[in-house]
Amino acid sequence: MVRLLERLKKPLILLLVAGIPAAAPPFFTKAPDLCFTAGSITFQLTPGAPKADYRVKIAAFADDPRTQNLHIQLVDDVDAADFALVDDVTASPSACKSAGNVKTVEVVGENSPADVAVSLSPGATDGDLKLFVHSARFAHQDAAALLAAMRHYQATRLALVH
Repeated sequence: MVRLLERLKKPLILLLVAGIPAAAPPFFTKAPDLCFTAGSITFQLTPGAPKADYRVKIAAFADDPRTQNLHIQLVDDVDAADFALVDDVTASPSACKSAGNVKTVEVVGENSPADVAVSLSPGATDGDLKLFVHSARFAHQDAAALLAAMRHYQATRLALVH
């Protein structure tokens, strides 16, 4: 038995060494596309896009609320939410494919110009909207940026009609 183990030792080590890179995650993977479709418009989060359709600035609730266009309260209960974003662990290959228009959304820094400014507040503070996020791919800020872009798009479309 000991002799058999000695003979198998080298091939097993070789298989183990060869299998490690195959089991390791890729080093240069592209971040998953983060999109949300509302009606005929797909909103796609595009970090570092050369020219995004909508630029969203996200601030903490403690910042001056007068500089924010939209106050979003983060909630832990889906029943308490006005908007819920729930997805699966697996990324859908067609998440950003759309038969309609695609509007790009970029989260910008504090000193950058923005189309809409959003404050996020956890817990008991009131907001204009309540957001629930349970996602393997979307962070709270990502979901808030997409929601803010959708609201901004709707508001500008309504202003054009009236």
